[in-house]
Formats: sequence, C-alpha cells, structure tokens
Amino acid sequence: MRFLSNGPSIPDDLLIARDAGDVIFFCGAGVSRHRAGLPDFLKLGGDVINLLGAGEKSLARKLFQRIREIGPMDGVGGLVATDRIFSLLEREFEQKDVQAAVARAIRPADGADLSAHRTLIDLSRGRDGTVRLVTTNFDRLFEQSVDGIACSGPPMLPNPRSASFEGIIHLHGRVNADYTGPGDEEFIISSADFGRAYLSDSWATRFMQSLLARFQIVFVGYAADDPPIQYLLEALKLHAGNRSRLFAFQPGSNIDDAALWEHRGVRAIPFDNSQGFDSLWDSLAAWAERARDVDGWYANLLVTAAAGPAALDPHVRGQIAHVLSTREGARRASIADAPLPASWLLALDPRQRFDKPGLVDPYGESTERIDPYASLSFDFDTPPQPDEGDDDVLRDRAIPEGSWDAFAQTRYDQDDIQNPSFGDFSGERAPASGALSTRLNHLGIWFQRVAHQPIALWWAAGRGPLHPHIIDIIQASLRQEPDRWPDDVRRGWRFLIASWSDRRVDPNQGHFDLTHRVQREGWSEARVRDYADLFRPQLKVTRKFDICHPLSWADTDRPNPFLSFDVEYPSPYQLLNIPNQNVAYAVSSFRENLDLARSLEAEISGSDHVYMQSTRPDDGGAPIAHDSYGLTGPIALFQQLMGRLVEVAPASARTEIARWPAQDHYIFGRLRIWAAGLQITPPAEAADILLGFPDDTFWGSEQQRDLLFAIRDRWKDFSEPDRARFEERLRTTAFPWSDSTRGGKARAEAHHRLDRLHWLASQGVAFSFDIDTEIAALRRVAEGWSERSGQEAADSNAPIVGSVDTDADPSALEHGPISDLLERARQAGQSDFFDFIERRPFTGLSEAKPARALAALGQAARKAEIPVSFWSAFLYAENRKTDRPRLVCAIAARLTSLSPEALSSVAYPVAGWLQGLGERVYGELAPLLDCMWEPLLAALPLREENRKHRVDSSWANDALNAPVGKLAQLLMKNPATKGRDLGERFPAAWTAKQEQLLALPGDMRRHALVMLGFQINWLYAIAPQWTGQHLLAIATNEDDDGDALWDGILWAARAPSRPLYELLKPGLLARAMSPMRRRAEANVIGGFLLAGWGGDPDANPPEQLVTSVELRDILVESDDDLRGQILWHIERWSANAEGKWRVRLVPFLKDVWPNHRAVRTPKMSTRLVDLALASGDLFPQVVQAILPRLVPVRGGMLRGFMLREGAENHPDSIYPTAMLDLLWAILAEDATQWPYRVEDILDVLSEAPETRADPRLSELRRRRLS
Repeated sequence: MRFLSNGPSIPDDLLIARDAGDVIFFCGAGVSRHRAGLPDFLKLGGDVINLLGAGEKSLARKLFQRIREIGPMDGVGGLVATDRIFSLLEREFEQKDVQAAVARAIRPADGADLSAHRTLIDLSRGRDGTVRLVTTNFDRLFEQSVDGIACSGPPMLPNPRSASFEGIIHLHGRVNADYTGPGDEEFIISSADFGRAYLSDSWATRFMQSLLARFQIVFVGYAADDPPIQYLLEALKLHAGNRSRLFAFQPGSNIDDAALWEHRGVRAIPFDNSQGFDSLWDSLAAWAERARDVDGWYANLLVTAAAGPAALDPHVRGQIAHVLSTREGARRASIADAPLPASWLLALDPRQRFDKPGLVDPYGESTERIDPYASLSFDFDTPPQPDEGDDDVLRDRAIPEGSWDAFAQTRYDQDDIQNPSFGDFSGERAPASGALSTRLNHLGIWFQRVAHQPIALWWAAGRGPLHPHIIDIIQASLRQEPDRWPDDVRRGWRFLIASWSDRRVDPNQGHFDLTHRVQREGWSEARVRDYADLFRPQLKVTRKFDICHPLSWADTDRPNPFLSFDVEYPSPYQLLNIPNQNVAYAVSSFRENLDLARSLEAEISGSDHVYMQSTRPDDGGAPIAHDSYGLTGPIALFQQLMGRLVEVAPASARTEIARWPAQDHYIFGRLRIWAAGLQITPPAEAADILLGFPDDTFWGSEQQRDLLFAIRDRWKDFSEPDRARFEERLRTTAFPWSDSTRGGKARAEAHHRLDRLHWLASQGVAFSFDIDTEIAALRRVAEGWSERSGQEAADSNAPIVGSVDTDADPSALEHGPISDLLERARQAGQSDFFDFIERRPFTGLSEAKPARALAALGQAARKAEIPVSFWSAFLYAENRKTDRPRLVCAIAARLTSLSPEALSSVAYPVAGWLQGLGERVYGELAPLLDCMWEPLLAALPLREENRKHRVDSSWANDALNAPVGKLAQLLMKNPATKGRDLGERFPAAWTAKQEQLLALPGDMRRHALVMLGFQINWLYAIAPQWTGQHLLAIATNEDDDGDALWDGILWAARAPSRPLYELLKPGLLARAMSPMRRRAEANVIGGFLLAGWGGDPDANPPEQLVTSVELRDILVESDDDLRGQILWHIERWSANAEGKWRVRLVPFLKDVWPNHRAVRTPKMSTRLVDLALASGDLFPQVVQAILPRLVPVRGGMLRGFMLREGAENHPDSIYPTAMLDLLWAILAEDATQWPYRVEDILDVLSEAPETRADPRLSELRRRRLS
C-alpha cells in the first residue's frame, strides 16, 4: 500500500505485522542523515580522517579518496568496505582517539530536525505504546527526540524473547551524552570490531537471531553494501527461499540493486528517489500518523472513500484495497457508520476494472467515452495492453495475470480457517463450498449493507451465485428492512436469488445419466419425473447490455430496468422414448412444466401475455423440433406427447384436454387451438374453443397461424350454424385497435380481415357469402393491402436461419444508357432481407460484360467520380485473372488516365488486380507492368491511410493486404528471377523496382521490407551484395524499418544459411534482448538461437554459430518469455530418441543454462522442472544438471505432476531418488506456496524403498501437515 502517490508500496504483511506490534525498525545512518544532517558511513570516515589530522600519505586517507573516486557500482555496491578506513585509522592512531573523533564527527547541530526519528519511534510502538527499536547509529538523536524511553547498548543488550524487551537498542554502541567518546563498552566501527561482534564472539549475531525469531525486521536508512548490513546478513546466512521476515527500503527501481537485498533473504521495498528522499520520509510520516491513531486512520480513509472510487487517486484506491485485503480492515469496513458505496464493487472486481473502454451510453446520443481502468485502477495494477484502432471496441481487454481480486481467496484467508474446503464469495462453486473465511465474511456483511444500491444488484447478476451465507443475510434484510429497498431492486433480488437457488445438472449430462439408469432399472413414474425435470423452465437474470456504464449512474438518474429477466427452456440434445404405459403420466408431468412456464413468464412480465412462435408445421413439413427457441420447443414436445396419448389412450387424452385452463389464452390457449384442430375434439366443442377467444387473441398475431390452420382443417366438420358463427366473427369483429393507430382503425381492421379471409379462401374454405365482393369492399378501405399480405397471413413467425445468397444477375444493367448505369446499379443492388439475397448486379456485369462495366466506370471518371465500391467489384471479379490481353490493356489505359489522387483511392483493388494476373504480366501481358508501375507508385504516397499500425501487431499482418505488399509479391513471381545460380545477381530492372518500393515513404516502405525479409534467404543466395546494401544494413536498426524487416524474417521462420546467419546475428541477438519483443517473435527467435548453438563447436570450421557463452549471456539478459521458448524448443527437439538434440539436452543445461540469480526465478524453475519431467530416461541426468539452478516455486501447477494418473512410467515411480532431489529443491519452506498435487508424489515416494526412509521426505511431509 502507498500512503502517498510517489511513495513506496509497503507490503500488506508488513502493515499488518506493525499494527500487531510484531515489527522492529532497524535504523541506519540514513535516518540521522536525511533531516538531522549527520554523515553517512563513508562521509563519517572522511570527517574522522580530517579530525585526526591524518596526512596526505595516510593509507586511510588514500583509501577514502579511492572509494570516493570509484563510487558504488549498480548491482554490486561499494567495491571496498568502508569499515576498512577505520581499521587503517586504528593502525595510525590510538583506538580511543579514533572513537573520540567519531563521537565529535556525529555531534548534531543545535536545533537539528528530529522529525525522522520521531516518526520511527511512533512506528516502533506496540499496541501498548511500548517502543522497540534497534539502531546501529552511534548518535543519541532517538533519545533526544522523545523523553522517557529506556535505552541500552552492548554488552548489556536486552533479551528479545523476554516479555520485558523494550526501548532503543544501540546494537553497535553509542556515544556519551556530550559526544566526546563512546558511551558503551562496545563501539563497533572497524573491521576487527565487526568481526568480533558477528563472527568470533557472535554476540550481535545471537541477538539478531533472537530478534528475528519473534519479530519481522525493517531496515531503514541503509544501503545493501553498508558494513553493518554486510556483516549482519552474512552472519544470519539467510537465502531467498526463506519466508520473508526481513524488509528494506531501497532507493530507486534498479533490479540489480534490489537483488543485493533479495539474495540475502531481504525483501526490497523500492521507492522513487529521483527527487530526493522526501517521498520515503513523507510516507513513513504518514504511516506513523496511522500508527499513532489506527482507529482514526481507518475512519478517515473510509470517509474519504465514501466519494466512490472514480473520485479518488489510484494510490488512495490502493489504500482501500489494502484495507479490504486484511481481516481487520474488512471488519472495520463492514461496521463503518457509512458503508463504502456499492460503486466500489467495480474497482474491487478485476473484470470490471479491466473492462474494455467504450461509450458511456453505447445506445444513446452522447459521444462521451469511458475507460473503466482510468477510473477504477489501483496504483499497483499492471496496466492493460494499449488499445489502438477502431477494431478494439469489438475485443475484450485482457486482464493481466495476477490482477488483484478482493473476492478471491488469499493466503491469509487460508491461514484463517481450519477446513481446507474454504468457501468462495461468488461464482459457480460458491453454493457448494465451505464456510467463508473471516475476511470474506466481513465483505459479505458490507455487501449486504449496500445490496439495496442498484450497482450491487447489477454486479451480483454478472458475478454469479453468491455464497449461501451472504444470500441468507440479504434475504433477512429484505424481510426485516423493507423500506431500505427500492421496488425494482427488491424485485430484482427476489428474482436473482430464485434463479441462483434453482441449480441443475446440464441437461445433456442428465440425459446421459438417465439413459443408463433406465437401461438398468427400466421406466417408472420416478424416472418420468426425472426426465421431465430435464426440461423444467428456469428463471435467468442477466445484466442488460444496452444501458449506460454504472460509473455514470446517479441516485436520481440511472437505468430502470438495468437487469434482464428471462425464462430459459433447457432441453437435452435428443429425446428418450417413453413407453406407452408411461405416456399419460409423462403428459401430466410435462403439463406441470408448461404451467410453471406460464407462471414464470407472468411474474417477470407483469401480465399474462407471452410471446410465442408458431408450433404448427407446414403441411407435410417436419414436426417442430423439441429444442426450438423459447416456449416453442416445450409446446411442440408437449404436442408430440399428446399426439401419442391420443393414439394409445383417447379417453385419457380428452380428460387431459379438459384440464387445460380456459382463462389462459397463450400457452394453454395454443394447446386448445391445437386440440381443436384434431378429430379427437368434437366439431361443436372445437368451434366453441376457437370462437371462445377474446378479440385481442382471436385477431392477434401470436395465435394467428395456428387459428387459421385449425379453422381450415375443421371447416368441413363444423355445422352450418357454427360456420355462420365463424363468418360473423370474421366479418364483424376486429382487434381492439386504438384511435391513434397509424392509418386509422378502419384501415387496420380491414387490412387484417382481408388477410384472414384471403388466406382461408385460398385454402379451400367455402364461405356462404360472396368472398370476391367482400374482399373488394374491404380493399377500398385497406389502402396498400396486397394479395401477398394475404398469402403470408399464416406464415410462421419463427426466425429463419439461412445463408445469404448473392444474386449477381446483371440483366437490369445489360441495356439502357451507360450514363445512368451506375445509378441503376445502386438501385438494383439493394438487398432483399426477407429473401436472404444480396444483390450485386454490377459484379455480374463485370463478369459477363466487362467492357460495358468499364465504360460506365470511365464515364464516371470523366465526371471526376471514382466509385470505389464499383471499381473494387470490377477489379476483384474472378474473370479479371483470365481477361484477354486487349481488355487488360483497356483497363490499364483507363486506370492510367486517372489523376494520381483518383488512382490512389483505388490503389487496393488495382494492386490486387495486378497480383491476380500473376505471371501473365511477365508473358503475354509484358508491357502492362511497366505501363502501370510509374502511375501507381506516384499515386500511392497520396493515399490517406486509415489503417494505423498497431504497436503490438506484426508488420506482416499489415503488408499482406497492403498495395505495396501485393506489388512486392508480384515482383517475386518474375520468371527472370528463377533458376539463377548462387551469386549471379538479379536483373537490374527487377532490383530497380524493388528499390522504388523501398523508397516509398512511411509504412509503405515497411510493407516492402516485410516481403523482402520473408525471402531474405533466397535474396542473399542470389544477390548477396544487393541484399547487404538494402536489407542487412538495417537488420540491426531498432526502429520501424528494422522491425518490419525482422517481422518478415520471423514470419518465414526459416533458419538462415550459415553466411547469412553470421550477418544477421548482431540483429538477432539485439532482438532477443529487446524489451519490445512480442510473444510470437520470442518463439521463432528462440528457435533460431537454439539452432545456431546446436552445431558441433569442434568441427573445422566450427558449426556452432552461437557460442555457449553468447547464448548464456542472452538467457541472462533477456526475459522469462524468451527463456521459456528456448526450453520449449529443446524439450520438443530432444523428444526424438534418435535425433541429435537428445544428446545435446544435458550439455545445454550444464554448459549453457545460467547459474545467475536473474534466471533463478520461480517461473523458470517451473519450466525447468516441466522439462525434466518430460525428459524420459534422461530424467536423473537432467535433474542433476538443473538442481543448482532451481529455487522454490510458488503455487500453480507443474505440468508433469498431472501425468501420474494412469501413467506407470512416471518419474516418481522409476526414479524416486531423483524425484526427491527435485522436490527438495523446489518446495518452499512455506507449504502454502507448493504446487498443486504435490502430495500425490509424496505418497508414491513414501512407498519407494529408495526414499521411504530419507529424512528429506519426512521433513517435506512435516511441512505439508503444518
């Protein structure tokens, strides 16, 4: 957590431990130097030299001057220990004189600023106010800063393990009160003093070991090469695998400087010192303010955070993240007088924090944009990849790996509970998981307190089921505090919780299980119920997609609704065949599903209206599928079951029909219509059913098709009186249109009456009245009605899924004047949505009558009109590749007659046309390329290129479709370049054209470079001098030109010849170590490097193009991505037992893979272990080679460990000793950091004779249990 925006990020472990009184601040010279103005260790040496009057020939003075001249080296520190100065002074002067000079040199000025000391004393106070602070400073500024604090110095040091341990401990001694000499018996200043304290007598070492056993330690005011730190850490003999209990503030962000701390087991906390050390001391002062009043600090921060995350700076948001990461902080947030607003959920959830940028209101008129990361990110977040170009709005933004999630389990959460099956706050596992950790339980309480806020409900709807405990307390609040909840939010929670509680198995999995159970046990009513349950409707609640971003919501201005409520109708992929004797029970079970659907649909809509598609198939058509969308599938399935019941038990079917509620005009209304159309329903009863619907149903669109088919099917069965009733209903009633209906009520009534009468008459229904006269009278009222409307009256309203065909019929353009041909093409080119046809008549004309199409384009050009779409259709036409030479020349003449600006606008299709002609331009069309070349190159620079290159994309992606890329590919097809001898060179005309492409400005040159880079092996073989001058000369460039060339080389992924490899090698090595390298590049570069190393170094001349030293340097200087790719390549290549790489694997690991600390990372250790586990019979040798290069891994999963299930040849069974060696190296002391499934390996090793008694295995099992 950062207290200030430019301050250090202090680890949560340290903040928590300090609040608990478990931290000792260990203070060095920098504390007294910063504001009190005292010297650091080196300056102290110079001051003492001057005070003692050491001569110019004094060895101490010479050493001091030499140290000052050389200065510290990055990653190394001081080259000479400054305590040597005092050792040399003690050879020239009496020890007491040296010590007295030290005392005088550190005497502070009157009124010295002691604020830094007061800050550290406040930070050093435990919960009871007791000060516990250790310093190696000799001054007494801590004593001066605060009165009444006990102080001690060597040899009378207090016991850190004692309950009475307190005060300021001067570990190396202190001066007396008047700064004239030492105040303690021990005064550690020279090399001999340090050796005695930490090595021979070791009293300082023992004190530190006791201190470290009880406290975490923070070094303040030290550099890693300061003598006190050097001796202290060397004596403690800590290493990087230890669970960190030592911390140090490190100026700057230099990785090598931090490594000086890290490799000694100290966790460096870097801070920005570019503007001095105020950022550190101001941060420590803010930390001290928290330490003085922890309750006040929390209260003030929570009050500040009440403004919401978007109103705060990232580091303040980071403070809230820290608070909610701890049990104590989450507890305070849960009981705060005013809880954090629900908008904090957007920051705490990485899926919201890293949501893609876009319009605040994507479906509104505002153009205001929002980037959630900018408003919600924490200071410790890894920034997402930059978004460039319009295409990015269609892509989700990737969440950086390891991004913090407040609701994810942490190591502290796992330590908090005994049950290893801890609960998830939310997600699919939450309902079935164990109890929540204390921290997450507090967050659940906070969430319940803000659950009435719309953002909380919106967030929960997308996050998945909440933990059952959180749901329980929300439901309790809904009951006990009804006034707290807005109506829509209360309703939303009711529906959302109901949807979560209805948990199902996947219908296909349920179908699979039920099928096997029926095969074993047979059908029963219980199995029928299980089957019906697979189809039971389910309530679903989701976020609405067409609303403005929650960050823009206000109490008085927010979307309503902001959730979507829907009913889903699950179904397995196929049906089971229910025996006849179980059909009646199945019908009743599936009727209950439909009744539940009716109820759910009514609840979420607030009315009994249900949208349904038709369930009446076309005459002779296939039945409606059981898995059709929405209610259609369940109704169709029920109709199929009812159809079987009608056949096997007609009486039961009639009884079932009678049970259907007559007041429901939708779901069961549809079924009654269906039943009325069957012979099982008597005609009079069928007529009553069909005529019994109210006007809004009888004339409405939902039941229109099914009603019309039922009337048609039963018309001949109806009695004369019933037919008269139908005729009267059709002629005199209407849908209850409103007076504001477009075109008027009368027109709408006549239109719909016409539709039904026309369709029924066309289907053979014989009316008693004159249908033609009736229709004629209605048509006079229904303006705009057509017979097509009547023909489609009973068409299905189900959506049609089909492919869109292209109609390129040019007949509409084959005649008529050329002058308006393009306008007619635009009109005729309008697509017919309902017919699934995309009309492209000009494309057809371009294929069938290209001369006419070209004439139309030429006439438009004479009017200075360049219709790009028509030019594209013409030039991309398939027949353009095979046009006769005369037509090709006409096309070229027309194009070259265009102005350069006009030609530039069609450069893409022109280049594509030329590329499509291929080798013809070097044969029968030989003059064409020369004719087109110069005009096209003059036009290309005039183009307005809207396709901006993405920094994270390859230039090859751009070049493939760009005009220059196509031209470069066309040049490669020149037969004159084929079959040439090595070194023969290319024709001068050919290279001249390539050079013209390379001379184009900006990205166009880069597109040419990509294509040339792709062919660089061939180009160098034929024309080494030209290739060297134009391509190899930029191979080491780190600009866009160099990137483009290398993108082409790496795109080809063909290893260069030996001479070319040697020339490309400097650029290759530079690319390998470039921080801008992309992941895709790393794969090919890794292969190139490994291939270059893989030759025989002892051959004459040596085959090895990359030496072991060079490859090792690259592995050290590059990153884990490239290292991992090289390991991936050698793992794959060495898998072949007969190949040369099998024998190179172990030498590579022994002679090339670095021992450097920069490479000994948990990530690389994981990759090395995976390599070992995949090495087969080389496993013992590989393990021995990598053991010195491994560090403990942290969590995750080792690929090879997961192979042991069912694998008899797993290394743990064949090579148990080597496996134990490996585990001992990679498993940390803290077992919570172990990889997944390690315990399986330990169980196998416990059974192996070679390892069962090994004490290392016992220790690993002890760590696991603890």
